Amino acid sequence: MGGNCTVNFSEYIDLFGDNILFLFEQHLMLFSASLLGAGVLGLGLGVLTYRFGLVARLAVPLMNVFQACPEIVLLALSIPLFGIGVRGALIPLFLKGVLPILRNTSSGLRSVDPRLLEAARAMGMTPRQVFFKVEIPVILPVVIAGVRISAVMLVSVLTLTAYIGVDSLGSLIVQGIARMDPIPLVIGCCLTALLALTVNYLLLILERIFARRLR
Repeated sequence: MGGNCTVNFSEYIDLFGDNILFLFEQHLMLFSASLLGAGVLGLGLGVLTYRFGLVARLAVPLMNVFQACPEIVLLALSIPLFGIGVRGALIPLFLKGVLPILRNTSSGLRSVDPRLLEAARAMGMTPRQVFFKVEIPVILPVVIAGVRISAVMLVSVLTLTAYIGVDSLGSLIVQGIARMDPIPLVIGCCLTALLALTVNYLLLILERIFARRLR
């Protein structure tokens, strides 16, 4: 994909529109995979940290380290372990999205009214039924809020995957910087921002729907 400073915006779209669409689809695929991984791991660790103190003492500090570590450093460290490509990009970056989901899940479970749990047990519910029919529905808005934070962050940080050879909207940004061409730079930034805003808005609606049902 190449750029030319003499090409205007509409001509650039005509020439490279298919490739821009491909990069957007790739970014969306990477985002979906990384958010799914972060969601599963964050939810699982959140439940375990609530149930077992030892897991909290081990998992939370480790996730804090990943959260504090710059994304570009995580990508550099992943290359010797996972190589250059999608796997090397997704594994370190989806870990960045785990902590907000972990924290919200754990804090949400701690905030469940004990009287509600006692009432569920008094009705004869098993611990599994209490968890899935009482605790999970109650904490869903809080968990979705954590997912929303992770999702917006992942949309942005995934642009850095372009630096280790992974196609994403970051490829347009890197190209614009390298060639001092504002057109791909603006397109890449605008599409990334648009995707982040859309994801944030959709998850916010979902969060409010579950919060309304809970009330």
